[in-house]
Amino acid sequence: MRPISPKTTDQKNYVPLALTPFFFGVQQFSEGLVWTGIDNGRIEPLTSLSSLGFLFFAYCFWMIWIPWSAWSIARGSENTAVLHRFKWVAIVATVLGIAFYLPVLFNPPAVQPSVHSTGRLLYDISNLRSIWHNFVNTEPVGELVYWGFIVLPLVALKDKAVKLFGILIFVSIFLTWFTYSKTFNSVWCFYCAVLSIVVLWIVNRPRLNRQAS
Repeated sequence: MRPISPKTTDQKNYVPLALTPFFFGVQQFSEGLVWTGIDNGRIEPLTSLSSLGFLFFAYCFWMIWIPWSAWSIARGSENTAVLHRFKWVAIVATVLGIAFYLPVLFNPPAVQPSVHSTGRLLYDISNLRSIWHNFVNTEPVGELVYWGFIVLPLVALKDKAVKLFGILIFVSIFLTWFTYSKTFNSVWCFYCAVLSIVVLWIVNRPRLNRQAS
């Protein structure tokens, strides 16, 4: 297979990646509802349901969506052996993402969103009794595993623009971790939502190139 060039990025392989900004919008809308519930005396079930919606994206959806989006792009640029590796990474990420979120879904009272002293939302799940979830959410090794399934599939692709997107996400992880580690989930997802603007450029390169020529 021939490598994908910027002139052919409008093909269907890029559709999952192209939908990424939309889903970030849905996630940020969910967190807006969390703010609404807390600001009005913790309205229920609005606060709990919207928190579960936000954490679905933070804990599960992105860990699944990004690897499969990378696999979809790889179908047009990688050989069969490499594509097979991308697929298995996506499958493993799917299993882990579901396993990561299910303890939250089945125990909503364990999720206690609140406003941290920094003015950011804190999703306190310290009461959640899940060995797997606590490992990923609190241990450096677990966090690196989670981040790896999101960043590495992007930077492993041949498309340099997608690589750049992955690198920017990697940078945002450590900027958030060093500045807002206590409210990491909320702040990092916001940064990534802003960074998803890069996706608009990635998928619109063919049209932009035609206009420039």
